[in-house]
Amino acid sequence: MRSRLQKSEFRKLAKSPAVFLAYCGMRRALRHSPLMSGKQKHRGLTIFVTPPRYRTDEYRDAAEYLDRIDRDTDWVLAGKRIHAVGSGRKKSKLQNEDLSIFDLDELSIIITADLRNVPHELCFAADEILEIAPPSARHVQAARILSSRSPFADEIASAVAAKPQKMIIAALARRELNEGDLSELSQLGMAAAEGPSLFELPGYEREKAWARLVANDVALWRQDKLEWSEVGSGALVYGPPGTGKTQFGQAFANALGLKFVSTTVGKWQKAGHLDDTLRAMHQSFADAAAADGAVLFIDEFDSLGHRGMLHGERYQLYWQMVINEFLSLMTRLPDGVIVIGATNYRELIDPAVLRSGRIEEHFELSLPDNQTRAEILSYHLKGVIDAASLADSVANLEGMSGSDLEKVARNARRRSRAKGRAVGIEDVAAVLPARVKYSPEAQFRLGVHESGHAMVALAVGFAKTATITVRQTFDPRAHSNAGGETSYELFEDWVPTENSLLDRIAVALAGMAAEQVIFGDRSLGSGGVDGSDVERATTIARRLVASYGLGSTPIFIKDIEALKDSPLPAVIEDEVMQILDAQYQRVLEMLEMEGDQIVALAKDSMLHRSVRVESRNGAVLPDPGAAPDG
Repeated sequence: MRSRLQKSEFRKLAKSPAVFLAYCGMRRALRHSPLMSGKQKHRGLTIFVTPPRYRTDEYRDAAEYLDRIDRDTDWVLAGKRIHAVGSGRKKSKLQNEDLSIFDLDELSIIITADLRNVPHELCFAADEILEIAPPSARHVQAARILSSRSPFADEIASAVAAKPQKMIIAALARRELNEGDLSELSQLGMAAAEGPSLFELPGYEREKAWARLVANDVALWRQDKLEWSEVGSGALVYGPPGTGKTQFGQAFANALGLKFVSTTVGKWQKAGHLDDTLRAMHQSFADAAAADGAVLFIDEFDSLGHRGMLHGERYQLYWQMVINEFLSLMTRLPDGVIVIGATNYRELIDPAVLRSGRIEEHFELSLPDNQTRAEILSYHLKGVIDAASLADSVANLEGMSGSDLEKVARNARRRSRAKGRAVGIEDVAAVLPARVKYSPEAQFRLGVHESGHAMVALAVGFAKTATITVRQTFDPRAHSNAGGETSYELFEDWVPTENSLLDRIAVALAGMAAEQVIFGDRSLGSGGVDGSDVERATTIARRLVASYGLGSTPIFIKDIEALKDSPLPAVIEDEVMQILDAQYQRVLEMLEMEGDQIVALAKDSMLHRSVRVESRNGAVLPDPGAAPDG
């Protein structure tokens, strides 16, 4: 058996520095192999594991030269015995998903970046599993000379050898390289930012704290000072439309210097049948893995499904296979890839997807508050007007998203350009959406509604104080308008009881009940959307009976995440209805004798727009539904 290449073969090998370095690494891994020492005459299967973040393509090409040393076979036959897992080339007739123990007779070499991607039975059957080390400084110098370039200084060769694969190849192609070029070389691993960094954007305070920790870990990983498993695999951002989920994903990638790879579960589904869907899913992960560090952003994350909600579904098996394959991909996530899922409906996501080690960080995004709106508007005005000066301008823009505010800033800048001057507050005021003023009757109804919430919250001991806010105007184009709201300083309730949960239901229904007491009818402001009073009361009641086991008969049907949109047995739904009816009647009785107090508090709210109420101010009502002492 020959141990060296013929001169003609070596000249072919030397034409590609990347393949030459791969060949050197594989020969070094084989140094103590029984095959190379002559102790083993015939070789079975050898599995090579490439260095972290190295492509398998170059090692596959280099393996042909190894096989040529080993056996006197023609090149085509040699190529057929070599398989690179995850290679972007089509040189092997075997596809990754088809590779199995039954292909053993056709295989002499398997090259992989991760042993988890090789079937267990092939790993067991292999004669050797060899890990390939990154190129040494000596290998770098040899590749440099074979490329007809002057060798590097020794310290520069050592520094280049410690870089990722693509940086080494770039350095070898450079005519000259000095110490000053090394920092520029390091920047090659950073993806070009498309837009602002997360740390430049207003808002996202909780998310920024996490991102700073991740950015530090990614920097250490790039320096080979930290294993990727320590960095973490992904996060979920969820919230209503317009809260900046996609913007977060892109800005997060920019902050970390990672490539932004965006897809949706809908795109996977549109690919065709099950095999096509799974292939599209695999391709998204492969696109992220091909980058030297990437954020894989997956929108419509809830469309993956929830196995606990599939019972009786026509396509139950289909979706189980989709979810299982996704979980498999997350378990085998390549180094350098962070997955960010985005959804409007967190409760529809399978809990297995969200557990630690997969999508383990969860961030709820909401529409910006007044201060954040001012900061966002100032940011999009390029800082010409500071946030403090914009506070009054954005005070009535509840419900506006970051993209809505960006449009306001864009229109304000356009107006100022047309007038030939810098943008000013007057330009912002001129382009703000027209708002409609609530009639006095509507404002009074809003005040009555919020007064009901506040008075009952204080009466049942739900809150220490309640602050009522009644707005004078609204945006007629908005999907919904919160004309009034009540915020609370709550008593701590770390171990909720059956009675404290019933109190929460009572508080949620108290606004509607106050309208019934004063006007004899009710508005639709208590329901209609997720997060509304009626939705909140219904959700608590369903959890109380079907998940917490606090109904008339202790029973567990589903966890709270699976419960929201799932039908319940009729007897359970009947008990939910009974609880809601009992709590509504309870608050009606509490408020019916306090009509004068409701009216007075509602008028104060109209007059002052914001009123803070404490229990010592007299807002304590007799509670016929209270549990007896002792």
